[in-house]
Parts: sequence; C-alpha cells; structure tokens
Amino acid sequence: MPKQKVSEKFLIRQSLKVLRSKGYTDTSMEDIAEACGIKKGSLYHYFKGGKKDILKAVINHVHEYYKSEIFIHAYDKQLGAKQKLQLLANIAENQFFATDSGCLMGNLALETAGNMPEFSKMVQLFFQDWIDAMSHIFQEKYDLPKAEALAKNCVAQIEGSVMMMRLFNDISFLKQTHQDIIQLID
Repeated sequence: MPKQKVSEKFLIRQSLKVLRSKGYTDTSMEDIAEACGIKKGSLYHYFKGGKKDILKAVINHVHEYYKSEIFIHAYDKQLGAKQKLQLLANIAENQFFATDSGCLMGNLALETAGNMPEFSKMVQLFFQDWIDAMSHIFQEKYDLPKAEALAKNCVAQIEGSVMMMRLFNDISFLKQTHQDIIQLID
C-alpha cells in the first residue's frame, strides 16, 4: 500500500478542527490522525514533538490568518473607524456563530494559562495583536492611553460575550457587545 501524501497545511487545518471542538487536553494524537485520515505514526513525520508541535503549528496558523485576513482591516485607510469596527464585528459574528466551540484562542488561553507557558506566550501574542488593531481604530477618536484602555476592554468584552453566548446558547450576547463597541466611536 503506497504512502498517503498529505500537506502539512491540511494536517494543521484538520488538527485545528479537532482542537477547537475537544480542547488541547482532551485531544489525542489518535483523534488528530483520524481527522486527517492517516495513521498516528505518520503525524510524527510532520510533527516530531507530537501534540505539542501540532498545537504550536495550529496557534501560529490561526494567528497568521487573523493578522493577514482580519486584523489588517483595522489599518485600512479607506475605511473610517466605525466602518472598521462594523467589519470586524461582522467577521467575528460569522466565525463565532458558525461553531459552537467558541473562540479557539480564548479556550487555549484558559486551558494553558499557568501550566503551559510556551503556549500561553503564543496565545498572548495573538491577543496583543488584536488589542493593537483595536487600539489603532480607537486612536482615530481618542488619545493613545485611552485607545489602548478601550481596546483591552473591548477584547475582554468580546471574549466574555462569546463565553456567555455559548453558555446560554444566545447570540445576542455577542451582538450587543459589538453594538456597544461600535457606539464608542459615535
């Protein structure tokens, strides 16, 4: 039987799906291999450090995706601050409403904080980029210290509303949070 060739990108995307639904601790290499349609031992060909290397690759993949496809809108000079916030809200809602597992990076932050510092730092960098993007938008109306404070608060509110949305199975938590954030520019 010939070896099945798969791309590392495919493996990362499939791993992302499993990690999003099960979390890091409850995900096994067998779960990931099954989702990828390969044997567990084949994963080690791509990720020598096993599950830890897979998680690092997934975090990097998600972070790069958000930087290049989502956070970049905060820096679009063709849009005003309110338009940027609305666009980011629409993207977030499309992503969070499409899954019942919430925010992967938020979930990983909770799961890795304190006991897996190498992952916590990576997740922290993701959230810092998100805060920086939001701060950039708020700087159109507020001075830097105020913009940074608002950005931190908004990211925290969004993450909290995603949690509440999942807990109560009610999308209005996130929708209301986005409305409140957009009103900060009015």
